[in-house]
Amino acid sequence: MPIRHSVRRGLLALALLSAASSLAAKEGGAAHFYFYRPMAGMQQAFEQGYRRHLDWHRQHRDPLVWYGWTIVDGPRAGQFVDASVGRPFAAFDHRVDPAGDATDAEANVLPLATPLARPTYALLPGLGTGTPLEQGTPAATVQVTVFHLRPGAEARFERAVRATRHPLASSPGAPVHTWYRLVAGGETPQYMLMVSREDWASFDRFDLDVAGLLAGNDAALADYASAVRSAETETWRYRPELSLFPPGNK
Repeated sequence: MPIRHSVRRGLLALALLSAASSLAAKEGGAAHFYFYRPMAGMQQAFEQGYRRHLDWHRQHRDPLVWYGWTIVDGPRAGQFVDASVGRPFAAFDHRVDPAGDATDAEANVLPLATPLARPTYALLPGLGTGTPLEQGTPAATVQVTVFHLRPGAEARFERAVRATRHPLASSPGAPVHTWYRLVAGGETPQYMLMVSREDWASFDRFDLDVAGLLAGNDAALADYASAVRSAETETWRYRPELSLFPPGNK
């Protein structure tokens, strides 16, 4: 009986995940990220300038959501990241006053920080267990892992990742996993995993990585091992005061 109940709970959880994934896919799967390195000794001035730039977006009734994070560890520690997610790719063809946006950024942001990268990803709702950014519910901290694949390994990798959904669904307290695939702006094939973690204590409750989730599934683990060339992980701290939600979006 306990085994049957566990299986039923797992199947129900997977069904709920599939429904949520379908909804997220309809809402728009574009994820545009921008990375900046604040000038040495100018962190506070940069943040003040970035707030002024967000005010420009607010005053111009920008319909896009803009999230902000600070990277707290890893080789990119100290960088600032902002991102717009949850809309179709076509939304960026109709941005509010692009020329005015660029002029304001040049006045308030770029003198205080160096732009580093502008990767654009596509949400893969069928691979993960939730879409908190697209739903407007960012975690206080997110564990971000970027996977660099061998050429032509996308199908094997996605097959392996899809196999993690069942162990995640059947693991009480497992954090939400969200997957993205790089579309432009970096080395391909590349995938990004964002794991929602409120604090360091979440690692006491759940510390399995992709390989750990696939333990015992020899076929999926073989797909994963053959597909991945390298991976880097880091922690991003959410900055609500450096984020923007249009009226009615939160």
